[in-house]
Amino acid sequence: MQLQTFNTTRTARYYCVGEPGPTIRHVWFCLHGEGQSVADFAAQLSNLVTPERLLILPEALSRYTLPPAPDGTLSTGATWFAASDLLPDLADLTNYLDSLAESILAACPPNTPVTVLGYGHGAAAACRWLASNRISYDRLILYAAIFPPEIDRRATLVGLPDRPVNVVTTTVEMYTPEVAGEGLVQDLLDVGLTAQLSYVAEDGLTLAALGAGAETINYEPNPNPTE
Repeated sequence: MQLQTFNTTRTARYYCVGEPGPTIRHVWFCLHGEGQSVADFAAQLSNLVTPERLLILPEALSRYTLPPAPDGTLSTGATWFAASDLLPDLADLTNYLDSLAESILAACPPNTPVTVLGYGHGAAAACRWLASNRISYDRLILYAAIFPPEIDRRATLVGLPDRPVNVVTTTVEMYTPEVAGEGLVQDLLDVGLTAQLSYVAEDGLTLAALGAGAETINYEPNPNPTE
């Protein structure tokens, strides 16, 4: 018996908090954690929602049903990659996120600042995606980042463009020693990137907690749209 591969089109899902359009001043692509429902992830990001900020939450391609909640409600989790099929999964997620970003940004003003936020395994997925250097972005935020052992973290970080990276760790949940963030920051510095470490507590994610501060706007709308 011999394993073969076959490329086919499939339907991906994503959640949009806000509406792409001329009033958008910031676009955030937010990648969820392993087995996390996108709805739960969106609830964590509620403090970031403003009329001028568009949040795009892609769902990983490998979906499955999570165990029922205490009230019997079912929800969907997803994973970005499987250890047994890593390279095809990484190629698929890059193509998927590239196409999604291109579509979203085409509906927003030119040069709208882009932030990429990766949570848990979504941080590793974000780094692998951005290391392909196909999308222009302004800032990368890695929150409680977990790189599976199958992914060479240092080799991945070397491929990232020279953009600021904010590494965020939590004082509440420490899933693995890597979540503490110090090692990741050192790896980022070692490959020549600008990185800083910040901490969040259980109060929720805010711009300040994510190390984002005041977002800059490098887009000036045309006062005469017909020109």
